[in-house]
Amino acid sequence: MNEKKTTVKKALCYFCHARCGAMITVEDGKAVRIEGNKDGLSRGFLCPKGRAAIEHLYHPERLNYVHKRVGERGENKWQQIPYDQALDEIAEYLRKMKQEYGAEAMVTSHGTFRTNREWIEFAWLHLFGCPNFLNDGIICYCNTQSIGYASQGWFCLFAGSCIPGETKCIIQWGHNPAMSYPMEMANTLRAQSKGAKLIVVDPRLSDTASRADLWLQIRPATDAALGLGMINVIINEQLYNKGFVDQWTVGFDQLKERVQEYPPEKVAEITRIPKEKIIEAARIYATNTPGIIAWGVALDQIGRNSTQTLRCQNILRGLAGNLDVRGGEYMGFTGDMRSVIQKGDLECTEYLSPEQRRKQLGAGRFKLQAFPGWELMAGPYERVWGHKFPAYPLTHANPMYVWDAILHEKPYPVKALFCIANNALLSRANTKRVYKALKALDLLVVVDYWMTPTALLADYVMPAADWMERYDLDDMCGGAIGSVLLPSDRCVEPLFDRHTDYEFWQGLALRLGLDDKAFPWKMSFEEICNYRLKPIGITFRDVLDKGYILFPREYKKYEKAGFATPSGKVELYSSVMETLGYDPLPHYEEPAESHIRTPEVAKEYPLILTTSPRILEFYHSEQRQIRSLRSRHPDPLVQIHPTVGEKEGIEEGDWIYIETQRGRIRMRAQLNPTLMEDVVVTEHSWWFPEEPAEEPFLHGLWISNPNVLTVDDLDDCDQACGGWTNRGLLCKVYKVEKY
Repeated sequence: MNEKKTTVKKALCYFCHARCGAMITVEDGKAVRIEGNKDGLSRGFLCPKGRAAIEHLYHPERLNYVHKRVGERGENKWQQIPYDQALDEIAEYLRKMKQEYGAEAMVTSHGTFRTNREWIEFAWLHLFGCPNFLNDGIICYCNTQSIGYASQGWFCLFAGSCIPGETKCIIQWGHNPAMSYPMEMANTLRAQSKGAKLIVVDPRLSDTASRADLWLQIRPATDAALGLGMINVIINEQLYNKGFVDQWTVGFDQLKERVQEYPPEKVAEITRIPKEKIIEAARIYATNTPGIIAWGVALDQIGRNSTQTLRCQNILRGLAGNLDVRGGEYMGFTGDMRSVIQKGDLECTEYLSPEQRRKQLGAGRFKLQAFPGWELMAGPYERVWGHKFPAYPLTHANPMYVWDAILHEKPYPVKALFCIANNALLSRANTKRVYKALKALDLLVVVDYWMTPTALLADYVMPAADWMERYDLDDMCGGAIGSVLLPSDRCVEPLFDRHTDYEFWQGLALRLGLDDKAFPWKMSFEEICNYRLKPIGITFRDVLDKGYILFPREYKKYEKAGFATPSGKVELYSSVMETLGYDPLPHYEEPAESHIRTPEVAKEYPLILTTSPRILEFYHSEQRQIRSLRSRHPDPLVQIHPTVGEKEGIEEGDWIYIETQRGRIRMRAQLNPTLMEDVVVTEHSWWFPEEPAEEPFLHGLWISNPNVLTVDDLDDCDQACGGWTNRGLLCKVYKVEKY
């Protein structure tokens, strides 16, 4: 009897952003076992999603072949065709569309960094002449990056294994790493055990908040007021780093004047956080340096106060002198990896003409997270870092403008939408409007692992290879040790007719003649990785053999070339914001819906709705099919205070309706006495693969999807970046009598 051929492959788990290392045992070409890589940066950790990766790989409901629509949209009637035939037909449509309407009549829509190939998609778009890239990043970290670039020429990121041992204070603000990034939680607790102070800002007593030295229970979406109040205390009590502020910031006097409008007493009234706790938080942060403020997605989702809160965070970092110091905020993969060809160097942005850039949907209104802001920040970035300023993730079309262009052809027609690892019906505000837009398209192409509700409306559904079926090379922050290049091996050959998204864009590029320009489309992805690594004399295989390549961290890089801002300093008063026509200093606004701003709405909808906290078993709308994960978390849950339950006759586990002005959904009730009495917290991205696929069901799209409740009115969005409100709306709840 022949012995089985057994190998062990090193890969990165791509089921969230943490990129934990995995070891996959492969027998005769089939993955049979997965465990954490103890020699990797994640030190052998894998969450339940990662441990279920083999179940994901071989799941019987995975998409394996191209599905071409033959019935009406939503009828779930398909024809199976070869992958190359689908590319031929899609390319022919794009060729004709471009001739008749222009390249801007196409939009691509991406999930949150699901495949690590968005920069390749950008190269394709720019060479094709299209300025319209949609991404959930305007409510998930990309706006954080833009605001960071505007404030200090870089963004600060702490996730995964990125908390240095020297850190003395950690603020987890709108972030619950116990659920979203367990490795970060472990490092947070490790730092706390060494004496670091932990401050948590969250309306709920989350798992992370329960471990805090100071928990700030905030009224949802009032975070900008808290930030301004903390700045007020730090400045007025002269707790700031005077040497750093004097030498490396601009706008201190203007900032000092502005924050006098936000004394702790006023901020306490706005946020419901006691005045004493606001003062205590400011003193702890300012006097326990170096410190960090960890990124939390909640702040990207609070509508009009999002940019203002993130500006406050960057100002706090500058006032404390916590930027690019040992144990403080990490400043730059690029700064450590100057010798490697960066992703932004290959995006071909120079091939997208200024005329086409001006056609980017929404860029005339939401300028910071679009080409107008990008153009202002590109020069300082390239001066300091010596690489092209990346367009991804900093240049987004706005989804509300995209739906208008599809439905009303304003300001011009959009005819084709490509959803790449993106379940748009679950991830974008106002699901009813998104649904109407998708139904109205001439061409909808979906590249995904599953037949999602969005895929059910497509003309072509293209099967995607997952992370065990592809090669990858990622660059990540390694905390105190520096930056790292992390490779991921292909563990098994792509099954059936699954392809990587690089092969998707490469196939279209070669068919449309984009290969005679700047991007090396005829290379394999591994060859592109080798091209990026050539300046340092190694290959992708070398990195794979080593496990990762470390680029030691440099501290205080700004002392050599300044900060990558127009002034070369940390801009407390932002010249970028001012040039774009926005307030150059942070301020607070009432949320789009509140008892104060919209009291007439509050009469019928008296509760404050916040959506989208992470669930350990799922990543956004993914993994609902995975039995081992779904058995741990079978139903969508909504948290309410027991007093609300008593008033409405709701008991633990009851199905209840959550209703806003825009619609209603149902979830199972959890009674949470740690909530403010008028706060309601729903999970997000729920659909039910077990429900019928055909219209009107669409795999249970309408049952428990919180974006049925959210608003996409332009006036209610963040005015600089265009993000909508997922947290801080008004709602009511009541029991479902029959289910």
